[in-house]
Amino acid sequence: MLRILVVDDNMANRQFLVELLSEKAQCECASGGRAAVQAYQASITEKEPFDLILLDIAMPEVDGLEVLGAIRETEKKAGVTLGEGLPIIMATAHEQPFMKAFNSGCDDYVLKPIDPDELFRKIDNVLKARGRLR
Repeated sequence: MLRILVVDDNMANRQFLVELLSEKAQCECASGGRAAVQAYQASITEKEPFDLILLDIAMPEVDGLEVLGAIRETEKKAGVTLGEGLPIIMATAHEQPFMKAFNSGCDDYVLKPIDPDELFRKIDNVLKARGRLR
C-alpha cells in the first residue's frame, strides 16, 4: 500500500482526499506548511518515507510553494537529483501558480475541485516514472 502525505489547510479537502485514496494508500495528513515539513522530515528520520505528497498551494503562514522548496532543498543537500526525489503533486484552485510550482520542482498538479479519475491517473503516472508504483 502506498504511503501518501496529504497537505491542505481545509479539513473537508483533507477528508475527501483521504477517503478517495483509502483503497490505494495509507494517508497521513498535515493541516499546514510547517506540519508538512515536519512530517516529511520525520518520515526521513524514521526511514519510512512517503511515496508521494499531495500538496495544496494556497495555505496561510507557510504555503505549498515554500514547502516544495524546502523539500527540494533538503533533497539537493542529500545529493538527490531534481526529478528523482519524492514525487509531489500540487493541488490548487487557481491555474496561475502552477508554472511557478513546476519551476520549483513539482511533478504535476491538479485543479480543485479534484476529479478523482484525473488524480488517480496523475498519481499512477508520477509513480511509474519514478519506479515507485507498488
